[in-house]
Amino acid sequence: MSETTENTAPSNAVNGNADAKPKKGFVAAVFGGDVLTGEWVQKHLGLIGFVAILLILDIALQYKFEDYHKLIIKREKELNEQRTIYNEQMSALETKRRQSEVAKDIENIGLKELSKPPIVLEYIDSTKKK
Repeated sequence: MSETTENTAPSNAVNGNADAKPKKGFVAAVFGGDVLTGEWVQKHLGLIGFVAILLILDIALQYKFEDYHKLIIKREKELNEQRTIYNEQMSALETKRRQSEVAKDIENIGLKELSKPPIVLEYIDSTKKK
């Protein structure tokens, strides 16, 4: 009977490691939470938190600058549209300013274009003292 009691002893006691835990794989350790309770992680927890905050700020800034970029593109399109409208209106105004176009408009009113230069009347103010 003594032989059976010796065989029932745990295998760790045979190897000499009574306190050893069964070794887990890396994935099992990460998902099991053993990595977060490790000594190295607890020692550098402040640095890890700081890096996490920096990552969150970086993501937030990327979204903000993406919105700014979209707004800049939208405003550039609006500016180009307004510039096109301005150029069209200036072109129409230049067409109306031409002397031939002005003469046509004047004839529609009933006025005639002068064929001779205008007579210049000179006025001398005799009440002015020299």
